[in-house]
Amino acid sequence: MSSLRNRLSEGGLIVLDGGIGTEIQRRGIALDPCAWSGFSHWHHPEIILGIHKDYILAGAEVITTNTFSSAKHILEDVGLVDDFERINRRAVDLAKRARDEVAGGEVWIAGSLSTIPPLDRPAAVPAGPQIADNYARQARILADAGADLLIAEMLLDSDGASILIEACLASGLPVWAGFSASVAADQASVRAFRAPGKYTEMRDETFEELLRNVLRDGIDVAGVMHTKLPIMAPALGVLARLWKGPTMAYAETGRAGASEWFFEDVVAPEAYADQARIWIQNCGVRIVGGCCGTGPEHVTALCQMVRQPA
Repeated sequence: MSSLRNRLSEGGLIVLDGGIGTEIQRRGIALDPCAWSGFSHWHHPEIILGIHKDYILAGAEVITTNTFSSAKHILEDVGLVDDFERINRRAVDLAKRARDEVAGGEVWIAGSLSTIPPLDRPAAVPAGPQIADNYARQARILADAGADLLIAEMLLDSDGASILIEACLASGLPVWAGFSASVAADQASVRAFRAPGKYTEMRDETFEELLRNVLRDGIDVAGVMHTKLPIMAPALGVLARLWKGPTMAYAETGRAGASEWFFEDVVAPEAYADQARIWIQNCGVRIVGGCCGTGPEHVTALCQMVRQPA
């Protein structure tokens, strides 16, 4: 990992991969109404292997494991708790295999964890001692399986995000923190991400409050992810006031359903890359990628933009 940290300290730009769960759906695999893509690689390993390979071939230097929704409390809801460790390990193994088979240069593997609740209980708040233990176990498993760093994604509320960050920091691996934002009621400012009818038990807080409560020493990279394109720059502006370390940005595009993604209004790759150029030039972003709705073609466009930033 020293070379990745060196790249960041020297001012280099790094390209992250794109969406994993939505790309699984786009390749014909239905997402689970409770666990999203959390065990897709358990039953369809070749699909996930192909996704990782395609992102590497598109130019991604960091690829994320399909463990965003593979926490113990989520797998428990779908009857797979006994396979919790094996599911998480297999996800890392698939990412490592993809890297071994097609990477022409350095590629780092980010073990993904998130604070997302089971999709069939979207008001639930993953918090408390048992959740903390679940996150700690998942972080240790991903680290032991060979992840190069941990990426804590979709940090939605101060309580759950703080628990997840502490679990990741305890692993000893570098930790990247991805915060999600949405438009506040005044239609001008940004708040912590909330979707209609979801996450209703989470505290109501501004994006700045979320950041102030969760950002801490030990985090290597902080950024904005799973956030609509028009909100990215304002959210990154809030982050810039509070965070002086390396910053990442990867937006969503399209529209979420209950347990599926709608691609009808996905932003074209070149237009997405144009937005990412703004994040780099105006917001100091050093790591760019894509979240839900983006695919290898978006990563290709990002790489082309990074190589020719003028």
